[in-house]
Amino acid sequence: MSDPLLTAANRIHADVLRPAIAAWSHFITAIREDGANTDACLLELIGAAEELESKGKQAAQLLRPDLAQRMASDGVTGFHSENWKASLRDKPPEPFVTDEKALKAAHPELWQPQPDKFQTNEMKKLARKKSLPGVSLTNGGAPVLVVSARKDG
Repeated sequence: MSDPLLTAANRIHADVLRPAIAAWSHFITAIREDGANTDACLLELIGAAEELESKGKQAAQLLRPDLAQRMASDGVTGFHSENWKASLRDKPPEPFVTDEKALKAAHPELWQPQPDKFQTNEMKKLARKKSLPGVSLTNGGAPVLVVSARKDG
């Protein structure tokens, strides 16, 4: 019988991480070739790195429950590997309100009046359309590289 943790690790590697690792490997090899279009390869590497980051987070989130379940079933509350440590902690109970009127009557200090909230995003939109008193526009600063996936390919 195979270890369920090994099965989970292999599945997540194959389904989640391997395609992202393969893309990175492909373009790091491509950029090193003679005559490579280094601009295009570097753009691909940026996208591949972002995909690795996303898939890495996804993989970690998918693996956590398997390890937590194993630890709980084995009665292990904590252990460490060469570079990491893991511990199981009980989540504290979270309160939820079942009768707001009763709570407010007993603890009115839990309710605070809300001050005016400045709508920064709305001000920015309006200031880009017309002059506003007390508002100036910056020059925007240095250009920012925006990378997004192509929808046609």
